[in-house]
Amino acid sequence: MNTPIKHAVLSVRFASSPVACQDGNSQAVDPEEALHRMQEGDAWAVLAASGEDARELSNWLMRLRQRTGGWIAGVIVFLPDCASPAAMAALQAGADALLPLDSPPALIRAQLARLRSRIAPQPGGSLCLGPKLELDAHARCLRIQAQPHPLPEQQFHLLWSLGARPGEVLSAQALRLAMDIPARARADTVHTAVARLRRALRPHGLHHQVQTVHGAGYRWALQP
Repeated sequence: MNTPIKHAVLSVRFASSPVACQDGNSQAVDPEEALHRMQEGDAWAVLAASGEDARELSNWLMRLRQRTGGWIAGVIVFLPDCASPAAMAALQAGADALLPLDSPPALIRAQLARLRSRIAPQPGGSLCLGPKLELDAHARCLRIQAQPHPLPEQQFHLLWSLGARPGEVLSAQALRLAMDIPARARADTVHTAVARLRRALRPHGLHHQVQTVHGAGYRWALQP
């Protein structure tokens, strides 16, 4: 029997909802599996459909925020009436956006794109990592004293994500999203990508700036 391919976007339909959202690119799961998948980091967004009785949805949202640290998981809620008390309750419980239950797929994809750009901004322009050390998004390379050193796309996105927030610990879930790692990929994919980036930086004496914070994630160390 073949194992179903995991999707990075999940779809949850609560009991009060008459229908699910109209999205064919997400994976339908029950609320408990969605909580587990988001906590494990192999999915980054949930499309949650509810009826006007949103108590089950609100309780689920609060549990999700507690289990994922409150910021990486993205949730778009679908309701029959986005101006109802249920909509306000969903927002207060942690929903990122509200859409009508009958929203077409194109609108859903556009909202997901906006949500993703907020959670994991894409590289653009240049990024200074230190004295005479710069990432060039157009050339996808690291410039050291103006000399370009190309990086594979995944390593470039990883370094950009860390370097854009120096000193801040980024979770494995956040880095999976930034590198666009498929949900079906191995759980240690981020660790492997970090190891490869360190190897690429070692000849330049920069590998020590990619630090592991055990139990929390990774960071680009601030230079003294």
